[in-house]
Amino acid sequence: MRTSGILSVGGAFVAVLGALFALLMAKPFFFETGQGFVYFTGLLVGGIFTAVGIVTFIAGRRRARIEVESDRRGFEELAKASGLPGEEAQERMRALTGRGLFDLDFDENGQMVFKLSRDAGRAQLAELSGGRN
Repeated sequence: MRTSGILSVGGAFVAVLGALFALLMAKPFFFETGQGFVYFTGLLVGGIFTAVGIVTFIAGRRRARIEVESDRRGFEELAKASGLPGEEAQERMRALTGRGLFDLDFDENGQMVFKLSRDAGRAQLAELSGGRN
């Protein structure tokens, strides 16, 4: 699962639990007399957890947009250059990354970039050419 999915699901979960706890504390705070401070504190904590969950969920959705854009930008250029369909080019790049031909890196904007690995690239090219130098 990608980071954006983890943030979105986790944020939603925390927000729901915080809201439920706040609702649980709201009834005694408004309708019962006695320990008002205790219920107010519980209401406040539930509200804080709800807010944190919502902020985390929003961050996950923003991260998802960046990840989709990064995938589209990085692999559309490769697909155009190679003449392969986008999904096939993406599969081949991932296979080559797994074999060590490319290094996966991120630029200053957080976009995914594939860089040719020097040592691994030479070894792979030598292997592909049958050991001829």
